[in-house]
Amino acid sequence: MRKNLLLICLLSASGSAIAADAVLVIRGAGSRAEAPHGKGNVYGADIVRHGDNILMYYGGQGRDGHDRIHLATSQDLQSWTPVGVVFASEGINHVNDPSVVIVQDKFYMYYTRARAGMNDTIGLATSTDGRKWTDHRSVLWPREKPAWDSLLVGRPSVIHDGKQFQMWFDGRADLPLGAPDAHTPQSATSQRYVGYAESTDGVQWKRNPDYVFANDAGGVHISRVNEQYIMLIESRDGTKCATSNNGISWRDRGVLVAKDNRTSPYGHVTPFLFSSANEHILYFGAAQSEQWDQNSIMRQPVNLPADVTEK
Repeated sequence: MRKNLLLICLLSASGSAIAADAVLVIRGAGSRAEAPHGKGNVYGADIVRHGDNILMYYGGQGRDGHDRIHLATSQDLQSWTPVGVVFASEGINHVNDPSVVIVQDKFYMYYTRARAGMNDTIGLATSTDGRKWTDHRSVLWPREKPAWDSLLVGRPSVIHDGKQFQMWFDGRADLPLGAPDAHTPQSATSQRYVGYAESTDGVQWKRNPDYVFANDAGGVHISRVNEQYIMLIESRDGTKCATSNNGISWRDRGVLVAKDNRTSPYGHVTPFLFSSANEHILYFGAAQSEQWDQNSIMRQPVNLPADVTEK
């Protein structure tokens, strides 16, 4: 698990407590979700409705250090039943950060894949039932130097607007100084960027040459609420957010939900927004370790900026 590599450059900061109604959803347990330290590491929730079922895909780090994609099901968004691992690409160390969309009854799962180290690419798997997956391997790769995404691309967030697929993703050209991967370029000015790409078939992607958001943002989730785009951003302060009218030009809105010094003392990992009618629920990895390698998935209702929710 490489959260500590991606986030070395982030500084810890104190924040006000999150609301008291934040509750635990899933804690990592068992050989495929308890992590090498045995305390559990699950995060990266992504939720879709399919018929009468609500499906949550999420990443879990096993006792062997490998990341795999798990599934949990629910009828009410409150009580979740873990099913176990549903996708793990053969021979790949890092398989995580799922983003699932259903288009014409076909499931498309975009995910981060890396055989070893920090050579992240964005992969695709497809399914007809959301449980058995066909791996199509990588569909988006880092570009050549000196591009801002020349080292890695990963952690996709994908939606389908009825005509095309839209993807936002993490991009990096290098790692911060001192990152524990001696085989990758490092820089004192290293940071993450959010990139954007479009596709008509979900396989061939046209990438925007410039990043669409900086601020060392990563682990984002994008959704549409009342025709506006809202971006949730992981951070050591909690969940941050930005808003946009077109998905390209973004307005930074700061911290949306602050960390809690008891349940998430080191911040929020890979937040996800589930919207239904007038209710908006935040799911996030509650970080219990400075290295971001000990997370549990929590949920809580959240109030979005008024100009987003007002029609």
